[in-house]
Parts: sequence; structure tokens; C-alpha cells
Amino acid sequence: MLSWHASVDDMAPTFPHPVQLLDLAFLGSPLQPDVQADLGDCLRAQLQAAENLLRPGQGQAMLVPSGVTMDATGVLSTAADYEVDYAYDDEAVITALNNMSGEIRRQAEKLRCFALGYYVRMRPEGGPQEVSLRRSTEWQQKDRTPPHGTLDAVAVDLEHRAGVAITVFMPYGWQESALFVGRPLAIPSRRRIWA
Repeated sequence: MLSWHASVDDMAPTFPHPVQLLDLAFLGSPLQPDVQADLGDCLRAQLQAAENLLRPGQGQAMLVPSGVTMDATGVLSTAADYEVDYAYDDEAVITALNNMSGEIRRQAEKLRCFALGYYVRMRPEGGPQEVSLRRSTEWQQKDRTPPHGTLDAVAVDLEHRAGVAITVFMPYGWQESALFVGRPLAIPSRRRIWA
């Protein structure tokens, strides 16, 4: 069962400590405190950026992927791909995610952690199921309402050089023009950069 929260109106994240909300039992052991802090910083930045983009209202912003990286000193930097045509290229989101992953792979020795955020539709029963990537070109569709039984969500792929890789989903929706977000859910993911 999802727990919903009204998105805060200022620029602060609705979930200031999102990693602490996640059920990470599938990892087999607790996260090391420094790994948890790094993942938390990257995840909070990604979820906050998504909320800020979504707050103006349904269909008001083009849903494009973005990311953050954390260097060896703990400084966060944004990651984005501006070379693709998000407005008209149906494959733009996939291309951008691949390009950002490639850039992160090239910088891997200088990084501790990264997060890549993108938008999906999912069925929430018992955890995220039937997840499908949202295309940035969906703005052209007249009906932006999710199909019955599905939810829109922000997906964030997180990976730490310590060997932890998870994907976090934050469902979202609007009620009377107000943005509501669901408590984040996590599933295991495969390591892509530090395998």
C-alpha cells in the first residue's frame, strides 16, 4: 500500500532522508554509514529536482532524464544530455540515458556515486511491476492520464562504487492541481559502472 504526501511548496524535498524510508532487506546486510549518506545525497537531489519540475502541474513540463554524480570529495554535479531532440525523437530518453551512463563510465575512477532519474509508468501492487519508460514526446498526446491500474513515477537508478546498485521509484500524481508524491520504493538493480 502506497503512502501519499502532498509535495511541499518551497524548494525543499518532500523526503529529506529518502534512503532511510526504503526497505533494503534485499541487499542482505545494512548499508555502511558513508555509503548510505552518499546514496542519500544523490537520491535526495534527484527526487527534489523531479518534484521541482513536476510542481507546476500535469503536462506543464517536458519529462526529460537527468542525473547527479558525486566526486571523490563528496561534491555533487549535474548530468544531462542536451544533444538529443526531446521534443520529437521517440528514442531521445533512451539515447540520453545511454549517453549519460557512458559519460559516468568515463569518469568512474573520479566518482563515488551517481543517480540517473527518468520517468516511468508502473503497476504498484506488491512493489513496482510492469514498469515502462515514459517518452518525452508524450506531451503531444491529448490524454496524459495514466491507464487504469498504473501510476506515473520518477525512477532513479543509484549506484555506489562500494558495489551497491538499486532503483528507487517515487510515484506521483495530481489532486486539484496539487502535486502528491508516494513514499519511495526500492528494488535491486544491476551494477553498470563499478561491476
